[in-house]
Amino acid sequence: MQQGDQTGDDPTSENPTRPGRSPVDRRFAAIVGALRVADPRFARRVSEPHRLRSGHIMMLVGLVATVLVGILPLAVGIQTQLAALLTVGAVGIAFAPVATPPLVGVLLQRLRPAW
Repeated sequence: MQQGDQTGDDPTSENPTRPGRSPVDRRFAAIVGALRVADPRFARRVSEPHRLRSGHIMMLVGLVATVLVGILPLAVGIQTQLAALLTVGAVGIAFAPVATPPLVGVLLQRLRPAW
C-alpha cells in the first residue's frame, strides 16, 4: 500500500476532531493506520503499553529477591543475633539487586514469554 492510495487520507490536512495535533502527529497517525490495515499484527506489537515488559519484570524480581534474600534474613539475624542470618542478609542485600536482573534477562530471552 503506497502512501496516499486512498482518498481522504491526506495526513497534512486539518482534522476537525483533533485540532491540537501537529502535522507530524497526523502523518505518524496516518502511517500507523496504513500499517494497521496492511498488517493487523503490527498494531498489536507496537501499541501495547500496559503490559509488563522484561525491564519491569527484572526490576520486580530484583526487588523481591532483595527483600527475601537480604532484608528479611538481616532483620531476623539482628533480632536473634545469629551470625549466619546476618551474613546471608548482608550478602543478599549486596548482590541480589546486582545479580538478579541480568539472570532474569537471560531467562526471559531463553523462554520467550507469550505476552
